[in-house]
Amino acid sequence: MDVLRSSATPTRRVVLGGSVAVLATMTGCTSTGRAEAPAAGPEVSLLAGVIQNEAGLIALYEAVLAAHQRLAGRLQPLRDHHTQHLAVLKRHYVPGTNTGTATPAPQPTATAPDSETRALAALRSAERGAAAARADEVRRATPGLAQLLASIGACEAGNAQELA
Repeated sequence: MDVLRSSATPTRRVVLGGSVAVLATMTGCTSTGRAEAPAAGPEVSLLAGVIQNEAGLIALYEAVLAAHQRLAGRLQPLRDHHTQHLAVLKRHYVPGTNTGTATPAPQPTATAPDSETRALAALRSAERGAAAARADEVRRATPGLAQLLASIGACEAGNAQELA
């Protein structure tokens, strides 16, 4: 009687095949197609709103700088803070992840008040409003985004003081 003997050591083909199956399972790949993109998380509208707010602040600074060029030395560094904030926020807004699904609305436009005093008051008010909004948003954000929003809000509060 002829008995089939099998080796106790798996063949290279069996090991490689098993490794591919494990990797496919770990990475979410299936033989039927690509894995589904994660669903949009609750922070999508929060992050989009913050991005819009920062864009609005930049637009207001740009309008004031265009109308009151004598204020450039004082206002450009503050506007630059918002430009940096916007760049960081946009890096967190990634389509197809749990923090974003679409591109935020286009950048708003603003009109500068006719006097320097009113322009500075408008900027100060906008900075205070933005700082207050960030404090509220921190309560609704995940810890990582909350830290970013708190930092931006602290900068906005500092900008309001600078404009006083």
